[in-house]
Amino acid sequence: MSRLKDKVAILTGAASGIGQGTAELFAEHGARLVLVDRDEAGLAETSARVKRAGAAVVAVCGDVSQSTTIQRVVTTALETFAQIDVVFNNAGIMPYGDLQQVSEETWDEVQAVNVKAMFLMCKAVIPHMLQRGVGSIINTSSVMATLTEPGYEAYTTSKAGVIGLTKALAVSYAEQGIRVNALCPGWVETPMNLKVAEDLGGMDKLYPIVKRQQPLGRMASTREVAYAVLFLASDESTAVTGSALYVDGATTASI
Repeated sequence: MSRLKDKVAILTGAASGIGQGTAELFAEHGARLVLVDRDEAGLAETSARVKRAGAAVVAVCGDVSQSTTIQRVVTTALETFAQIDVVFNNAGIMPYGDLQQVSEETWDEVQAVNVKAMFLMCKAVIPHMLQRGVGSIINTSSVMATLTEPGYEAYTTSKAGVIGLTKALAVSYAEQGIRVNALCPGWVETPMNLKVAEDLGGMDKLYPIVKRQQPLGRMASTREVAYAVLFLASDESTAVTGSALYVDGATTASI
């Protein structure tokens, strides 16, 4: 139970969902954590949970699409723990709206939170990883990078961009010991998907869609997804870089 012993990990979007589940699993496996989110109450809850698991943790509340927040995160990580080994770029938003209905401001916000924030974080942490000759970066994309449905043009565009950024960085820094991979979840039990259910009129409206789209027949738990992140963060995956790992219950394998 120490696959991340002595490693320092930055996790964004840590206040709930996959970020919270991953923070808890990382804590169980010995990581020291820098948790980031703009939801102050949720961030405090996650911090309390990982502290109960015995992890050293520091929290930074802020908007990851802003370079000032990213600099605070990196500075805090280095001042507190003196190193950065793992980054899980997980923060994201998923507003619904047909292209003709989506405002320019909403489009820009989705691209900023879902893609620009990852660019800013990678730009800030890679120099430190280069100095040490090692590092693992995991970027949350989605099955909707390649499969989509009406009303998610902004989200699908952003998640496809995450895979492009991931592959480009992996190729650029492979020889220097920095690994960069993307995580592509399908339906997962997260507050974001509970909001989808609410918009549809309840979980009984959503589950037939999940069963139709995801051959597994159910949503994945956040812990199931977190184990995939743990693998990519750990030294067990030292030959894995430039990959998009689908944790989607066979969604992308079905027709």
